[in-house]
Amino acid sequence: MHIPRLAVLAACGSFVVAAGTPSKAPAGTTAEMFSEDLTIAMLADGRVLLHFDFEMHGPQATNSSLHSYGLLPRQIGEIAQRYGVSELQLAFTQGTWREARWGVPPAAQGIGAEVIAQLADDADADAQWSGLTNALSGVFCASLNFVGTESTTSPRLAFAHTQRGGALRHGFLPRENVCTENLTPWIKQLPCQAQSGVAALLNPHRLFNMHFLSVALALNSDADTLRYRQTLSVVVDAPANDRSWALSALVGRALAAPCPVATRSSVRVVAPAAVQVAPPADSTHSAGTSVTHLFDLQRRRVDDIEFTFSAEFDVEPKDWATTNDTPVPAIAAHRHITGHGSSGGIETVIVNHRDALVTVAYFDAVPWYLRMYAHTLSVRATDANGHTAQLAPNQIMFTPAVDRGRPAVLELELELPPQSRTVLRYDFDKGFLKYSEHPPDANRGFTIAPAIVSYSLAPSDTARPLACTPGTVCAVRVYTEPALASLPTPDFSMPYNVITFTCTILALFFGRIFNLLTRDFAVLAPAK
Repeated sequence: MHIPRLAVLAACGSFVVAAGTPSKAPAGTTAEMFSEDLTIAMLADGRVLLHFDFEMHGPQATNSSLHSYGLLPRQIGEIAQRYGVSELQLAFTQGTWREARWGVPPAAQGIGAEVIAQLADDADADAQWSGLTNALSGVFCASLNFVGTESTTSPRLAFAHTQRGGALRHGFLPRENVCTENLTPWIKQLPCQAQSGVAALLNPHRLFNMHFLSVALALNSDADTLRYRQTLSVVVDAPANDRSWALSALVGRALAAPCPVATRSSVRVVAPAAVQVAPPADSTHSAGTSVTHLFDLQRRRVDDIEFTFSAEFDVEPKDWATTNDTPVPAIAAHRHITGHGSSGGIETVIVNHRDALVTVAYFDAVPWYLRMYAHTLSVRATDANGHTAQLAPNQIMFTPAVDRGRPAVLELELELPPQSRTVLRYDFDKGFLKYSEHPPDANRGFTIAPAIVSYSLAPSDTARPLACTPGTVCAVRVYTEPALASLPTPDFSMPYNVITFTCTILALFFGRIFNLLTRDFAVLAPAK
């Protein structure tokens, strides 16, 4: 059968546009743009931070069935429209960021999987949230569909900078692990995937042999523009005791040509002055004991970057912490569980490293099976002179838990004194769960999602995360460590023991009775 050539071309053209190739924006709208950046920073303990940042923005779609998605991933755009999402943040994190050794994190995330969404329809927010988490679970091969009502909250203070009307929902899975099944669909959302640009360095075999890994995306939309950002942060070991090594030795791959649709493609290297970087960068500038080398990949091709410690550097590369001016985060927070038996408490320590008063918002979601007592809340601050006093919160918002329905939520607004150490503590009792509600490894305990401390950084603040836009007020979140709570655990082997014991008794009883009923006793005459 003969098929007209024009029909074939039309069919192929429609397929290519649907597949996500760049398309021209309609007249009168903002053209789509894509940028890719890689930051390589040598940390104070000899490890290396790789921070990948991919950003896209384009016109806001008014009708998903008529909108031709170009650089913006169609899956994310359609999910946002289907469930009325004006802002979305999704992160998968594994490992702990050591701020005492590594300084300010590039983008703070809590251990596990976290979803934050601003939904347009407040009346139907629960249904939209359920559909959103299930859709994201399918796209990123994660267990986000388990973010149910028991782990969903609606913060009012901690994420105040994101609220623009509608309903805000926050969910956390502290035991969610990051694996290649999450990374592969994340890479597929990029215009060039891992075929070109700095994304060519995303080697799963090396990325998951790390100390810290965070894979995140953020979507922000307004009336005219949709902004989409993907970030990946990983801390890896530098080659041990080598005074010279290359970037390709860290990730197992070499840099490729820039993504053809990228408007900016750059690599930024932050290293101590005693480290020589080759080839020479397009521009450099010094800050303290560190030097920043900037490579513009669109101006010239860079296949690899080599790092060499100079001869006068008389210490091993892993021991140059004393020569590195690592910036200290303004706020640090840590949390642990106290007590024993059926009762206990949660103690959170918040440290203000600044010489000025800092206003923070504290957010803590406590599972319903830890029956929190709000009247036991205590906040005490110790200043630089060692004086300890009660610290009265500016605001307190407490939402009690509902058994098997929702967690208890505690939100505080605190003004931390300069150079102070604030201890926040409350008590709880441990509830009893049904045997079917325990996880397979019940004796390990239950992982409690980390608490969140949020605050704002001024545009002039130099100790800023890489995710913050320079020259703007930046909202920063600090996550504590997840807590591990031991709950009363039933003896799961008891049914097996009872069945075994009962069957043994029945077998013995049946055997004796059966013998008595069926055996025929007779007197045998003596043999002649």
